[in-house]
Amino acid sequence: MIITVGSAAQAQWASNRPDSHAPYGVMMDHTHELGEFVFSYRYMYMQMNGLRIGTEKATSNEVLNLGYSATPTDMQTQMHMLAAMFAPIENFTLVAMLPFAVKSMDHATRSGPFTTESSGVADLEVAGMWKLEPADDQLVHLDLALSFPNGSTEKTDGTPMGDDVCLPYPVQIGSGTFDLTPGLTCLGQASKFSWGLQGLTTFRLGENDQGYRFGHRYMATTWGAYHTIDWLSGSLRLDWTKKENVEGADSELDPDVVPTADPDLQGFNRWSAGFGINTYIREGSFRGLRINGDFVIPFDQDLNDPQLETDRYLIVGLQYSGQTGWLGG
Repeated sequence: MIITVGSAAQAQWASNRPDSHAPYGVMMDHTHELGEFVFSYRYMYMQMNGLRIGTEKATSNEVLNLGYSATPTDMQTQMHMLAAMFAPIENFTLVAMLPFAVKSMDHATRSGPFTTESSGVADLEVAGMWKLEPADDQLVHLDLALSFPNGSTEKTDGTPMGDDVCLPYPVQIGSGTFDLTPGLTCLGQASKFSWGLQGLTTFRLGENDQGYRFGHRYMATTWGAYHTIDWLSGSLRLDWTKKENVEGADSELDPDVVPTADPDLQGFNRWSAGFGINTYIREGSFRGLRINGDFVIPFDQDLNDPQLETDRYLIVGLQYSGQTGWLGG
């Protein structure tokens, strides 16, 4: 895919710019040169507040009047992710990502509120990125990631129904299945401007030990970034995500009690807009350090009947890159 930017385009791709990386919420967005390594830390906070039935907002009383004993009213998800990237051969970058998740969901019932919580190491993901032949100021690479089911799908907590109750699908930490994510990323640069687009699809392979699999997920995002000074850039991006319903069901969950326990009420279609800031330290003791942030707000959501809507999410973190003294790098 070749897109010409015009006379402002630079002759060669420059990786030592703040906007040579995508907004921080975009994963597997860039490859590295032979022998180059990167260590990174990401923190993600997502706030879900209020209910929707399809595209229409709904109150907790309206959902309870559908016959449920409880309904979620609010959810917070925090994710801490450590990642490492390394290019062992030309045009190929290896990635490993290990998240730790903390989730909290508030509920309403006819007799009063309650909260459930879960936390733990989530699914380990290993990925490869293959860089195709570059076209001067543009890059294209193929993505392929595989996640391993080490995150728990058996989290429990106290509820009005008991002290050790199996938590619904959104509050579990892992998927319980091997998940395959192929994708394609395209990047371009001009003298002060850069752009990118990416498409990823996550396929759930098989069923987990509880007798279900999470729905396949389809994601596409595009962005543009502008840097006014050597170490700082700002970006705007548009993001689309579609998630299918759960296939199968956990026999310990009763879909008539709360909507989050219904496998047919887990899918959605969501459009979001984001604003990001990327910084890159070019000189001195901290040369190669990046400090990045991405703030995203959904503006159009179509949920598969009663579900919590997503209000906002924030991704911030650090990246440090360097070059090994071996492999000819």
